Amino acid sequence: MTDDRKAGLLLILGSIGGIVTMAIHPHGLHTLTPVQLERLATVSAIAHSLAMVSCLALFLGAIGLMRRLASREAAGKTDRLAIAALVTFGFAAVALLIATAVSGFIVPAIVRQMIADKAVNAPQWNIVIDAVFQFNQAFARIYSVAASVSIVLWSASALRNAGLTRFIALYGCIVPSVLICLIFVGHIRLDVHGMGLVVLVHAIWFVVVGAQLYQHPDPTGSIAPTPVLQPE
Repeated sequence: MTDDRKAGLLLILGSIGGIVTMAIHPHGLHTLTPVQLERLATVSAIAHSLAMVSCLALFLGAIGLMRRLASREAAGKTDRLAIAALVTFGFAAVALLIATAVSGFIVPAIVRQMIADKAVNAPQWNIVIDAVFQFNQAFARIYSVAASVSIVLWSASALRNAGLTRFIALYGCIVPSVLICLIFVGHIRLDVHGMGLVVLVHAIWFVVVGAQLYQHPDPTGSIAPTPVLQPE
């Protein structure tokens, strides 16, 4: 299997993992009984662990995508847009790792302590949970914007040097840019539904790009084995 096909498969699997994560993502932790909380805490751990693994798959696939696009620059030069996109996506992946750790493991642990504590202290715990939620939202915004920027850069690289179909390159330039604007003006709040929209917009691009890499691999993309010199 060529490097392009491996990268394409990873982009598809990572995108599917992100969609599944948002489909099973729990919400409404404030109104749970202890038994319900334990059940949702388990689901939350599974969902956010899947999100971490999916992000890792996307990043590994993105390395292959960067190599595919960067190598298409004319006159043997390296396309800086594709490299900048990978660096930006790595920045986004770090933010997502923090956001998923907070939402998937820290918040449920705090809610457990709140339920085990006296009811009179509930308002204080709610303040703590709200503060941690804002912390999560900050990193969710960083991921959403940075990942969108990386898609725009990859798409701009593809429009300039080919490597992807024109349709998906235009989609990657326009739709994530609109998404960034909506986040900045506050029309998209990155709760479960807002983050689900972000994941869906990104997944459409990554799945189509992954399918193109898998179906139309660059025959020069694989690393050739090093020849063994035989003694004369």
